[in-house]
Amino acid sequence: MADKKAPRSIGREIWEWVYTIAIALIIAMLIKTFLFDVVKVDGSSMFPTLIDNDRLIVTKLGYTPKQGDIIILDSTYKKRSDYYQKLAQSEGKEQLGFIEKLSKSFSLPEDLKKRYYVKRVIATPGQTVDLIDGRVYIDGEPYDEPYYTGITSPIDSAMQFPLTVEENTVFVMGDNRPRSKDSRSSDLGLVPYKAVLGKSQIRIWPLSDIGFTR
Repeated sequence: MADKKAPRSIGREIWEWVYTIAIALIIAMLIKTFLFDVVKVDGSSMFPTLIDNDRLIVTKLGYTPKQGDIIILDSTYKKRSDYYQKLAQSEGKEQLGFIEKLSKSFSLPEDLKKRYYVKRVIATPGQTVDLIDGRVYIDGEPYDEPYYTGITSPIDSAMQFPLTVEENTVFVMGDNRPRSKDSRSSDLGLVPYKAVLGKSQIRIWPLSDIGFTR
């Protein structure tokens, strides 16, 4: 007669469940942090390419912004970085560590909390952007924009054109130029690579518009 297996204790079974759930959460967090994410479009700055409430899959791993890409960016990154730097100086440090920034992130002023924008990369490091007679020029040549046929005008006198894009930054604009707060505004300006969450690859909602984003 075969030996009967000893019943597992309830405590061990609970531990196995907790362990399995914890591993699943860690894997999900790593995927969301480093591989891809799902974001929702908020607003009309990319109309008609993207519309309010569209859901997008954004890829992250190894991504470097390229001209024409649709990207998701952290619009408050530079202001938040300046804020952390001032805090570090007030505490006699060169900079805050990761844990210190994480702990202080819970008490950030509202205007410094992460707020994501969806924009299109118009120019990359070393390229010169100019706005002449309602048109975009890159390195002195008219820039072909099949997704937009309207007028592109400056929106902030503090931003002077022509403007050369600095190293490790990009110049971005929305496809709906009259309703887009973008690199034409000194409030956003040139976007550091570190502020770029990733590239929009696929629209997954609404179901009627599933497809690659371009």
